[in-house]
Amino acid sequence: MSKSAQLKELVENTLADGPFEVVLSEFKKHGRDWVLRVFIDHPDGVTIDHCQTVTHMITERLEEFDPVETEYHIEVSSPGVDRPLIKPEHFQRFLDERVYVKAHKAADGAKTVTGTLKTCSDEGIEVVNEENGQIHSFAFGDIAKATLKPILNFS
Repeated sequence: MSKSAQLKELVENTLADGPFEVVLSEFKKHGRDWVLRVFIDHPDGVTIDHCQTVTHMITERLEEFDPVETEYHIEVSSPGVDRPLIKPEHFQRFLDERVYVKAHKAADGAKTVTGTLKTCSDEGIEVVNEENGQIHSFAFGDIAKATLKPILNFS
């Protein structure tokens, strides 16, 4: 198992019994430094106190078992308004919302689509393209990146 996969499993196990959902965890090189980045969600929304709590929980767990010998930073935050959609449950939760999907290969003539998430099944999703109304079907394994793409009005 890779170091990244071990860290991901450690983070998910650490938060499994609490009120926090791990939306995404990743271990990547950022410039010269390595970063363990964890995006969390909470039923009441994510606060700075939640981020602090989760950081302490992860740090305590890493003090017991840390599979990485390299120095790295830990960043814990909310997924933001353009939150990543990773798990099938994420897609199911955000049906009828505006999304951006980038695929590894073209689906129904498009590799990237912005539109309304219309369906979610065990196999994948369907998105109605906001430019032309065409429905694009994406298998979960073909999705390279998917995020919410809300329209924000600041007036």
